[in-house]
Amino acid sequence: MTRVGIAAICVGLLAVAGCGSDERGGEGLSDRLVDFSKQPPYVNSLERDPESGEFLLTTNRGFFRIDPETEEARRQRGTISADGESSTIGTFLELKYAQAGGLIGSGHPDQRTLPQYLGFIRSADDGRTWQVVSRLGTADLHKIIEKHGRLYAWDAVLSALLISDDGGRTFEEHFTPRGLIIDFEVDPGDPSRVVAATDDQLFRSEDDGEGWRPLLAAEGVRLAWPEADRLYRADKDGTIYRSASGGDSWETVGTVDGEPYKIEPVSGDELYIALSDGTIAHTSDGGAGWEYVFRP
Repeated sequence: MTRVGIAAICVGLLAVAGCGSDERGGEGLSDRLVDFSKQPPYVNSLERDPESGEFLLTTNRGFFRIDPETEEARRQRGTISADGESSTIGTFLELKYAQAGGLIGSGHPDQRTLPQYLGFIRSADDGRTWQVVSRLGTADLHKIIEKHGRLYAWDAVLSALLISDDGGRTFEEHFTPRGLIIDFEVDPGDPSRVVAATDDQLFRSEDDGEGWRPLLAAEGVRLAWPEADRLYRADKDGTIYRSASGGDSWETVGTVDGEPYKIEPVSGDELYIALSDGTIAHTSDGGAGWEYVFRP
């Protein structure tokens, strides 16, 4: 069997079990927004509404809008339609704000009326309704990045980095190192330079993902690359690192109290991090100090 075939079978089994890999449970953590009885990923997306300042958090319990002033978490209900069928959507949903407006994303339908892989999807009304743009039934995009006039995404079905130059209507495929990619980032100064993390290893490509070399062994790495000389790495134990060299060398800058899952950069020094139970932390000094702005 080919590598692609094996990857598709493995990812299909992971999706049934919760679209993730084995990790420790959530002992001592809040289960208000996250179901720790299921397999990870527990948190899929963290975005900040540019108008209201609300956080958009998607987890294995659903899609929530969080008011940072009141700490109220409201469930966002959504539906997706394709080929004359529809389903609710929210659990295991990957999303982000598009540069042109609206939300873009990927994920799985809540009902089996649609294929289990929704491909690349878009919403023009803050996630209430969604439409399929491409790859319905064939792609499960675990992260989507807009940089350099392109879309980058990691497809768990193919185990490939997908790159689009036409807004997600078509993609080119570039295969990644073996294993589930839990996060990746693109150099703001070089569209061909990509860093990707598996559960225990960090890799870099200099040619759009055609070739990869290992950078270091590290567990549960989450990434953000807001400026060319500021690549951030958050390890599973909560230690925050920064690299000015694209990952060749690192300096420790701080720690957070918990397991990081998603990093949302505002600038080179300002970041938000969602921890495994949905706690959201904020730094304005490049990761040295952290304030917990939401606790579930």
